[in-house]
Amino acid sequence: MSAAEQHSNSKTDNPLRIGMCTLDELEEKVRAFRIMNQSALKKRYILSRELVNSQNGQVLLNKSEEIDISRAKLLRRNFSGTQVFKTFQPDEGLVIVSDMGSPEGISLGMDIVTQIMNIGGGAYEGFIDRVDNFGDFLGLLKKALFPRLILIGYIPPDRLDHEKLNFVRSRRIDNYIRAIEITHTVFKPRPYFPQIKQVQINPEDSKSWGRLIVEIVREYTKHYFVEDF
Repeated sequence: MSAAEQHSNSKTDNPLRIGMCTLDELEEKVRAFRIMNQSALKKRYILSRELVNSQNGQVLLNKSEEIDISRAKLLRRNFSGTQVFKTFQPDEGLVIVSDMGSPEGISLGMDIVTQIMNIGGGAYEGFIDRVDNFGDFLGLLKKALFPRLILIGYIPPDRLDHEKLNFVRSRRIDNYIRAIEITHTVFKPRPYFPQIKQVQINPEDSKSWGRLIVEIVREYTKHYFVEDF
Protein backbone atom coordinates (compact mmCIF):
# COMPACT_ATOMS: atom_id res chain seq x y z
CA MET A 1 0.00 0.00 0.00
CA SER A 2 1.35 3.43 -0.92
CA ALA A 3 1.85 6.26 1.59
CA ALA A 4 -1.04 8.16 -0.07
CA GLU A 5 -3.38 5.17 0.33
CA GLN A 6 -2.35 4.72 3.98
CA HIS A 7 -2.99 8.42 4.61
CA SER A 8 -6.45 8.20 3.01
CA ASN A 9 -7.41 5.12 5.03
CA SER A 10 -6.23 6.66 8.29
CA LYS A 11 -8.46 9.67 7.67
CA THR A 12 -11.46 7.34 7.27
CA ASP A 13 -10.70 5.20 10.33
CA ASN A 14 -9.50 8.10 12.49
CA PRO A 15 -11.41 11.24 11.39
CA LEU A 16 -9.90 13.42 14.13
CA ARG A 17 -6.49 12.03 13.18
CA ILE A 18 -5.41 11.68 16.79
CA GLY A 19 -1.93 10.23 17.22
CA MET A 20 -0.70 10.74 13.68
CA CYS A 21 0.41 13.40 11.22
CA THR A 22 2.24 13.74 7.95
CA LEU A 23 5.73 15.20 7.73
CA ASP A 24 4.31 18.37 6.15
CA GLU A 25 1.95 18.80 9.12
CA LEU A 26 4.72 17.91 11.55
CA GLU A 27 6.97 20.70 10.30
CA GLU A 28 4.15 23.24 10.45
CA LYS A 29 3.24 22.22 14.00
CA VAL A 30 6.82 22.46 15.25
CA ARG A 31 7.18 25.98 13.88
CA ALA A 32 3.76 27.06 15.17
CA PHE A 33 4.31 25.59 18.64
CA ARG A 34 7.48 27.64 19.09
CA ILE A 35 5.44 30.83 18.63
CA MET A 36 2.40 29.64 20.60
CA ASN A 37 4.51 28.60 23.59
CA GLN A 38 5.81 32.13 23.99
CA SER A 39 2.41 33.34 25.23
CA ALA A 40 0.32 30.31 26.29
CA LEU A 41 0.64 28.91 29.81
CA LYS A 42 -0.15 25.47 28.42
CA LYS A 43 2.94 24.43 26.45
CA ARG A 44 2.53 22.38 23.28
CA TYR A 45 5.05 19.89 22.00
CA ILE A 46 5.06 16.80 19.85
CA LEU A 47 6.65 13.42 20.56
CA SER A 48 7.34 10.39 18.42
CA ARG A 49 5.40 7.23 19.34
CA GLU A 50 7.71 5.02 17.31
CA LEU A 51 11.33 4.33 16.46
CA VAL A 52 12.05 5.83 13.04
CA ASN A 53 15.00 4.62 10.97
CA SER A 54 16.32 5.73 7.61
CA GLN A 55 16.62 3.25 4.73
CA ASN A 56 20.23 2.56 5.67
CA GLY A 57 19.30 1.86 9.29
CA GLN A 58 20.29 5.19 10.85
CA VAL A 59 18.13 6.08 13.87
CA LEU A 60 16.32 9.31 13.06
CA LEU A 61 13.89 9.34 15.98
CA ASN A 62 13.72 7.34 19.17
CA LYS A 63 10.38 6.43 20.69
CA SER A 64 9.11 9.19 23.04
CA GLU A 65 11.67 11.65 21.66
CA GLU A 66 10.52 15.25 21.18
CA ILE A 67 10.43 16.36 17.56
CA ASP A 68 11.98 19.80 17.22
CA ILE A 69 12.95 21.76 14.11
CA SER A 70 16.29 19.96 13.69
CA ARG A 71 14.60 16.54 13.93
CA ALA A 72 11.94 17.61 11.44
CA LYS A 73 14.65 18.71 9.00
CA LEU A 74 16.39 15.36 9.42
CA LEU A 75 13.15 13.56 8.60
CA ARG A 76 12.68 15.79 5.55
CA ARG A 77 16.02 14.59 4.16
CA ASN A 78 14.79 11.01 4.35
CA PHE A 79 11.02 11.08 3.71
CA SER A 80 8.45 12.82 1.52
CA GLY A 81 5.97 15.31 2.96
CA THR A 82 3.11 12.80 2.80
CA GLN A 83 4.88 10.24 5.00
CA VAL A 84 2.72 9.54 8.08
CA PHE A 85 4.28 9.31 11.55
CA LYS A 86 2.84 8.11 14.84
CA THR A 87 2.92 11.06 17.22
CA PHE A 88 1.69 12.34 20.55
CA GLN A 89 0.86 15.90 21.56
CA PRO A 90 -0.74 16.89 24.88
CA ASP A 91 -3.69 18.78 23.38
CA GLU A 92 -5.30 15.69 21.86
CA GLY A 93 -8.86 15.78 23.14
CA LEU A 94 -12.08 17.75 23.31
CA VAL A 95 -14.34 18.85 26.15
CA ILE A 96 -18.11 19.35 26.21
CA VAL A 97 -19.26 22.22 28.47
CA SER A 98 -22.99 21.74 29.06
CA ASP A 99 -25.07 21.86 32.24
CA MET A 100 -26.88 18.65 33.17
CA GLY A 101 -28.83 20.08 36.09
CA SER A 102 -31.92 21.23 34.22
CA PRO A 103 -34.37 19.55 31.80
CA GLU A 104 -33.11 21.62 28.86
CA GLY A 105 -29.51 20.93 29.76
CA ILE A 106 -30.08 17.20 30.14
CA SER A 107 -31.85 16.91 26.79
CA LEU A 108 -29.28 18.92 24.84
CA GLY A 109 -26.29 17.65 26.81
CA MET A 110 -27.15 13.97 26.33
CA ASP A 111 -27.73 14.49 22.61
CA ILE A 112 -24.33 16.19 22.27
CA VAL A 113 -22.53 13.47 24.23
CA THR A 114 -24.20 10.71 22.18
CA GLN A 115 -23.29 12.30 18.86
CA ILE A 116 -19.68 13.03 19.85
CA MET A 117 -19.12 9.57 21.26
CA ASN A 118 -20.09 8.13 17.87
CA ILE A 119 -17.24 9.90 16.08
CA GLY A 120 -14.67 7.32 15.06
CA GLY A 121 -16.99 4.47 16.02
CA GLY A 122 -16.55 5.14 19.73
CA ALA A 123 -12.75 4.97 19.58
CA TYR A 124 -12.37 8.48 21.01
CA GLU A 125 -14.13 7.93 24.34
CA GLY A 126 -10.89 8.36 26.27
CA PHE A 127 -10.25 11.71 24.57
CA ILE A 128 -13.65 13.25 25.41
CA ASP A 129 -14.43 15.03 28.69
CA ARG A 130 -17.66 16.65 29.87
CA VAL A 131 -18.18 19.31 32.54
CA ASP A 132 -21.27 21.19 33.69
CA ASN A 133 -19.81 24.68 33.51
CA PHE A 134 -16.77 26.80 32.73
CA GLY A 135 -15.95 27.02 36.43
CA ASP A 136 -15.29 23.27 36.47
CA PHE A 137 -13.52 23.52 33.12
CA LEU A 138 -11.27 26.28 34.43
CA GLY A 139 -10.35 24.22 37.49
CA LEU A 140 -9.44 21.20 35.37
CA LEU A 141 -7.60 23.35 32.84
CA LYS A 142 -5.34 24.65 35.60
CA LYS A 143 -4.51 21.03 36.48
CA ALA A 144 -4.41 18.29 33.85
CA LEU A 145 -7.10 18.96 31.25
CA PHE A 146 -5.65 20.16 27.93
CA PRO A 147 -8.23 19.95 25.10
CA ARG A 148 -7.80 21.17 21.55
CA LEU A 149 -11.51 21.92 21.10
CA ILE A 150 -14.34 23.10 23.38
CA LEU A 151 -17.97 22.33 22.52
CA ILE A 152 -20.32 24.74 24.28
CA GLY A 153 -23.83 23.46 24.97
CA TYR A 154 -26.42 24.63 27.51
CA ILE A 155 -25.74 27.06 30.36
CA PRO A 156 -28.60 28.18 32.70
CA PRO A 157 -29.50 31.86 32.12
CA ASP A 158 -28.99 32.79 35.80
CA ARG A 159 -25.34 31.65 35.63
CA LEU A 160 -24.49 32.98 32.20
CA ASP A 161 -22.72 36.19 33.26
CA HIS A 162 -20.50 34.30 35.68
CA GLU A 163 -19.80 31.60 33.10
CA LYS A 164 -18.77 34.19 30.53
CA LEU A 165 -16.16 35.47 32.98
CA ASN A 166 -14.84 31.95 33.53
CA PHE A 167 -14.65 31.45 29.78
CA VAL A 168 -12.51 34.60 29.50
CA ARG A 169 -10.30 33.34 32.35
CA SER A 170 -9.81 30.03 30.56
CA ARG A 171 -8.78 31.91 27.41
CA ARG A 172 -6.07 33.64 29.40
CA ILE A 173 -4.58 30.26 30.29
CA ASP A 174 -4.65 29.11 26.67
CA ASN A 175 -6.03 31.38 23.99
CA TYR A 176 -5.27 28.82 21.26
CA ILE A 177 -7.97 26.32 22.30
CA ARG A 178 -10.57 26.18 19.54
CA ALA A 179 -14.30 26.41 20.27
CA ILE A 180 -17.67 25.65 18.68
CA GLU A 181 -20.94 26.75 20.24
CA ILE A 182 -24.01 24.58 19.68
CA THR A 183 -27.42 26.26 19.58
CA HIS A 184 -30.77 24.47 19.42
CA THR A 185 -34.06 25.75 18.01
CA VAL A 186 -35.95 24.48 21.09
CA PHE A 187 -33.55 24.38 24.06
CA LYS A 188 -31.10 27.15 23.20
CA PRO A 189 -32.28 29.41 20.37
CA ARG A 190 -29.71 32.19 20.98
CA PRO A 191 -25.94 31.83 21.31
CA TYR A 192 -24.03 32.89 24.42
CA PHE A 193 -20.81 33.71 22.58
CA PRO A 194 -21.72 35.09 19.13
CA GLN A 195 -18.05 35.70 18.28
CA ILE A 196 -17.40 31.94 18.27
CA LYS A 197 -18.18 29.53 15.42
CA GLN A 198 -21.86 28.57 15.68
CA VAL A 199 -23.69 25.42 14.63
CA GLN A 200 -27.48 25.19 15.10
CA ILE A 201 -29.33 21.95 15.75
CA ASN A 202 -32.88 21.78 14.45
CA PRO A 203 -34.91 18.67 15.39
CA GLU A 204 -36.88 19.08 12.15
CA ASP A 205 -33.67 18.95 10.10
CA SER A 206 -32.26 15.43 10.21
CA LYS A 207 -28.97 16.59 8.71
CA SER A 208 -28.15 19.24 11.33
CA TRP A 209 -26.29 16.80 13.61
CA GLY A 210 -24.30 15.62 10.61
CA ARG A 211 -23.28 19.20 9.87
CA LEU A 212 -22.12 19.57 13.47
CA ILE A 213 -19.92 16.48 13.18
CA VAL A 214 -18.41 17.82 9.96
CA GLU A 215 -17.62 21.13 11.68
CA ILE A 216 -16.09 19.36 14.69
CA VAL A 217 -13.79 17.28 12.49
CA ARG A 218 -12.91 20.33 10.37
CA GLU A 219 -12.12 22.54 13.39
CA TYR A 220 -10.26 19.81 15.29
CA THR A 221 -8.03 18.89 12.36
CA LYS A 222 -7.47 22.45 11.12
CA HIS A 223 -3.76 22.99 10.54
CA TYR A 224 -1.61 25.18 12.75
CA PHE A 225 -0.17 27.84 10.46
CA VAL A 226 2.61 30.14 11.59
CA GLU A 227 1.02 32.87 9.48
CA ASP A 228 -2.06 32.81 11.75
CA PHE A 229 0.00 34.05 14.70
